[in-house]
Amino acid sequence: MKKISLFLFFIFLLSGCINEPPENDRGIISVSIEPFRFFTEAIAGDTYGINVIVPPGASPATYEPPPSVVKGIKNSELMIINAYLGFELAWIDRVTGLNEEMELLRLADSQDLIAADSHRHGDNIHYTGVDPHFWVSPPRARLIARDIRDFLLASKPDEAEIYNSNYLRLDSLIKATDEYLEALFRETENTAFIIYHPSLTYLAHDYGLEQISVETEGKEPSPSELKKLIDYGREKNIKVIFVQREFDRKNADIIGREIGAATVVIDPLSADWVESVRNIAENIAGKTNN
Repeated sequence: MKKISLFLFFIFLLSGCINEPPENDRGIISVSIEPFRFFTEAIAGDTYGINVIVPPGASPATYEPPPSVVKGIKNSELMIINAYLGFELAWIDRVTGLNEEMELLRLADSQDLIAADSHRHGDNIHYTGVDPHFWVSPPRARLIARDIRDFLLASKPDEAEIYNSNYLRLDSLIKATDEYLEALFRETENTAFIIYHPSLTYLAHDYGLEQISVETEGKEPSPSELKKLIDYGREKNIKVIFVQREFDRKNADIIGREIGAATVVIDPLSADWVESVRNIAENIAGKTNN
């Protein structure tokens, strides 16, 4: 039934959208998540309109774009994706097939990706691929900005002055954020934290932090696993437990009560990348009043 529904869905899109003109005469760029809107708008200025595929509050791991969003993709000249988010892996070939002239930028292709954990099931080992959350770390964000600038330059070389100027301002902002985090963590003794979904892997790697995940393979922890997390949290004297706004905070609250740590809701998918990253870092460093 689900396959039939998907087939009918794409037939609808092809019949209803294929001859409609773009709604924005500047041209449209589709981006998969809000942080990519932040980088793209900063460089593109008003030379393009932006179509964001995953709305605030939705999970990129499970999202299914509605017809209105796919229509925006159909009318896009360019698309910028992570390349390893769950919904991209499931949908991107079918969606981009609606507009074969659209140019695609895969941001993950320039990143030094970190492999996800492997998990044993009996005699078999299951590998979950790569961690896709590289945009949260400022050093990785600088690569994102560079790639987007080059992508836009190839698309509209006549706008080179705008793109280069805007890129330099954005790069300076990202670099300042990087320097702020470096200084913050130099003064922080305890840089271990617990997080429900492991979305800060690259941030932890690049700044020498220790991320402990509650979730395993997208599943809730068993009672024994929950006890191990509580014991480890006490041993490490962890003071903060993160949970993304898209996830249930129940288990994070349980662990927090047991070890005396604050549960903090974070938003790595925020459209305000600078504020989001600084907020996360300040909570790890204990520089907020949560």
